[in-house]
Amino acid sequence: MQNWLKRSLLVIGVFGLCWIGAVWYWRSTTRMPDTGDLALAMLVIPLTIVCGYWLAKKTFGGSAEAPASTPSTPSAPSAPSEPPATAADASDAAAVQAQAVPWQPFRVAGAALRMPHGDSPAELASAFAEGQARLDLDHELTDTQGFPLLAGRVAEVDLDPVEEWLASQQPAARAPAARQLRAMAMAGEIASELATLASASGSEGVLQLLPLIPTDWPQSTQDLAARWLAHNVVAQGWPQERLKLRLASPSTPVAALRALSAQAAGPAAAVPAFSAVIAFDSSIDPEAVENLAVNGKLYGPRNPNGRMPAEGAAGILLQPPGQAGDSLHLLALHAKESEALKELAQEALTHAQGASPAYVAADTDHRAAVMSDLMQCIDTAVPSLDTNTSLACIGAACGHTGAVGSLAAIALANEQATDNGGFALALSNSEPNQRFALLVGPLPAPASRAPSLS
Repeated sequence: MQNWLKRSLLVIGVFGLCWIGAVWYWRSTTRMPDTGDLALAMLVIPLTIVCGYWLAKKTFGGSAEAPASTPSTPSAPSAPSEPPATAADASDAAAVQAQAVPWQPFRVAGAALRMPHGDSPAELASAFAEGQARLDLDHELTDTQGFPLLAGRVAEVDLDPVEEWLASQQPAARAPAARQLRAMAMAGEIASELATLASASGSEGVLQLLPLIPTDWPQSTQDLAARWLAHNVVAQGWPQERLKLRLASPSTPVAALRALSAQAAGPAAAVPAFSAVIAFDSSIDPEAVENLAVNGKLYGPRNPNGRMPAEGAAGILLQPPGQAGDSLHLLALHAKESEALKELAQEALTHAQGASPAYVAADTDHRAAVMSDLMQCIDTAVPSLDTNTSLACIGAACGHTGAVGSLAAIALANEQATDNGGFALALSNSEPNQRFALLVGPLPAPASRAPSLS
């Protein structure tokens, strides 16, 4: 709303100055303007100035956001990463190869999240159980009419640590936007929490960090966010030399999990002791809301399929497959664009040893199409599920957060499977080309042949 008002005042100011200047010129020269003079001074000149300003801002403002050709060397220690050029060139081939590798049932060593209705999987599960997980009107965010929006804002986001870290960078880093700063602050807390769990294990292996950074962020901000997460891991006592930074391509949960599975199927010496997958995003910002509105993506009475602004961060800490009965594992992952969600769920449930999952967590949002898709999946794959008490729709309750919702669904499924000692199902259908079904539960004994990743 503030940006819309600023732009309106700018346009009014340009027109006003042009008109005042034209009137002053005609009076000083005692000239009577004709129709052409009036059209030129009152309309053509101010419109030309406004359009020229807009084009210049779009051109030069966009170049400022362009990816940096050579990222600056950070003063704080940063984790080693794979060569960007090599990773980019091999990403397509690696993705195809990862799909063909048998799925590795990772052990879940921990999960953490920061969402509008809870700062942990247990708190979020409690909010769903009590019926408190629902979006409220955010009076700081308004639509083009000035009315408050339904939004998923995290109540308390501590920006001091990330702001202090940014201030310590030499040379000074370009300050991220307000929404990016909020997302980075929450992601830093997730990284610290998972690093604490890894450090407490006493492992001497490598911790691999896989941040799922929003692709619409400037490349310089993406680099900054990756370094910030690595800084938080090291700050919790994990040795810098045993920290590896790896960027998933594309930056989605399915791509990250498939890459980890392919890595775990390789030589044992190359398999890290821990892998931390962290997703974070935020659209709690007037500029982000305005951008959604301009592009026709903002939820409202005239756009019921639009997005509800939200924010959050979620992460899971994984270890190589353990022994039967040793904690919970990600037993099966099925993700195919050509298959419906119910088919993916049925394939995943074939590894539940005939048992039915006691809980289903999905990133499904409020849209009628995806909600109908989810309910058809439940009716077909888990007909005995009580959808009133054992189904959590992260997107509908917390708003649109992209990859965060998918990881939060996995974290919530792991929490519920831990509580009931059985199986839980994590589903994703908020993005049609990223649907997946993932089964969380105890490893069977004796361990059977690893299911194929499809």
